[in-house]
Amino acid sequence: MKLPLALAATLLAACTGGRAHMEPGYGGSFSQQFSAQRDPSGAKPAKAAPGLDAQEASIIAATYRKSLAPKEEKTQAPPILVVEQQQGGGMLRALMPSVPKE
Repeated sequence: MKLPLALAATLLAACTGGRAHMEPGYGGSFSQQFSAQRDPSGAKPAKAAPGLDAQEASIIAATYRKSLAPKEEKTQAPPILVVEQQQGGGMLRALMPSVPKE
């Protein structure tokens, strides 16, 4: 029990060693760039404007699409193809004489 605990403590101490191997200015450029992005006046962040709800956004999108359509033409839905079930209980018809037999 003591051996695994001692081994874990040794590994932890080895991994969390000091920063003696690093240069004194290590990470300095990152800190400078990060601090340059902050607001120097110290003002509070601006409040976000309230957004649209889903219904209002869909109305605006539909109006925008209609405004892009040509004014002379009405927009029509694409034709729908209706296929009815075959008569005869699903029996296959004989192929035409021009169709080669397998």
